[in-house]
Amino acid sequence: MAGLLRTASTRIPTVLRATAPRMAQQRFVQTSALRRHQAVNPGWPVMYSITYDKPGWDPEMELEYDVMPRDEFGVPAHIPPELSTTIRHTYYVPPQYYPFLKKLGDDTPELKPYMDKLMNGELTFDDYEEMFYLFAKPLKIHRPRIAMPYRTAEEMKKSEEVYWEGAWLSFRQRVLGDYFSRHYLRDMVASLAAGIYLAYIFIEGHRQYRVDMKLFYLEAPEHKINWVVPRGDL
Repeated sequence: MAGLLRTASTRIPTVLRATAPRMAQQRFVQTSALRRHQAVNPGWPVMYSITYDKPGWDPEMELEYDVMPRDEFGVPAHIPPELSTTIRHTYYVPPQYYPFLKKLGDDTPELKPYMDKLMNGELTFDDYEEMFYLFAKPLKIHRPRIAMPYRTAEEMKKSEEVYWEGAWLSFRQRVLGDYFSRHYLRDMVASLAAGIYLAYIFIEGHRQYRVDMKLFYLEAPEHKINWVVPRGDL
């Protein structure tokens, strides 16, 4: 059989043997995925593990040091104020809004310097505040929907009635609060008394049961249940 295989292998064309792909052997060590969780001890079996896309992030842990404190502009707090206050924070607007901002600046010449700064990425928060308060206009106020700051003569005549209504409502609220206080205090005291009484009954029954069992095993040795039968050599 070996001779037949040897003769068959010699008959394979040289071209085929030269062009036959060679598969390199590759061996991999099977490793499990890294668990990025602080509460799982390495080597301990766990039912499940919670993973997050941010390494070390665990919102259910009490001690979390990955949340970096920042100031109102988003600068990390570990940067000293002498350096962080020199950073020039500007507003960014996507380019698709540039035509609208340019038209807004062309229509209103007073706004053009601010719009140019905004499009060039040079508009700071101070510039925004200046622009806002410079061009802010008062809202259109509908006076009929707002109460007048003064009272008419007819309203002045009803002052005593309004005061009496306020005193009556205050009295009702005080009476209701007193009623609720007495009601819930009575319920709490009654529930505590009932709980103490039931606990006393349970404890007294358990104590009497132990006394009865002690007397039973001491006074009736022939009825000892599940006791070890003496072998006679003790």
